[in-house]
Amino acid sequence: MKKSLYLLSLMILMLSACGNKQADMGTSAKVEDSTVKTSQNDGNNTEDGQRVDKDFGSFVVADGFGEAKEQSGGGRYFYVVKGHEHDARPNNISINEGHQNYNLDESEKFAQSTTWQLNMQIKQSGIDATVTGSSGKTDAGDIMYIFDIKMNGSDEIDRQYYILRDKKFVMVFMSNFDGDESVNKAAKLMAKSFKWK
Repeated sequence: MKKSLYLLSLMILMLSACGNKQADMGTSAKVEDSTVKTSQNDGNNTEDGQRVDKDFGSFVVADGFGEAKEQSGGGRYFYVVKGHEHDARPNNISINEGHQNYNLDESEKFAQSTTWQLNMQIKQSGIDATVTGSSGKTDAGDIMYIFDIKMNGSDEIDRQYYILRDKKFVMVFMSNFDGDESVNKAAKLMAKSFKWK
């Protein structure tokens, strides 16, 4: 548990340093404050869930998932399977906006830098994990990079979806501790359905 929380903190800290291998790891990624603008009207329902609006954009939260409001804050919003909001270690998905050093035409540099930093942080923390990456696009056509951090010897996987714009990103971060496929699908839906404001 402590290693997982430590790894999450490390991965969030690395974001501000993307593109600078000599970056000061004491500098954390700047996360924009947002106000909750969740609309509860039927016009936001989709086939798979409910479209939620935040200051940075909108996305679909899968049926059966809800916001863990006690954990959400500072521009980061957490979602868990309904009824598990108070579990000690629930599978969860968070979403937030942050800043990075690249324009869209340099997105491959962002991916290379992020891969390098994830591998270095895992190595330095002594966590036995493997990092893999892939790319794709959101339903709206935005560039998206996906990084999987698989904890060796367990079912735990952390998955980061980065949806890019010039000098900024939205990150959908999934922590799936027990291999629950519904959590994987909910995170993918949230990332694929994301639309910038």
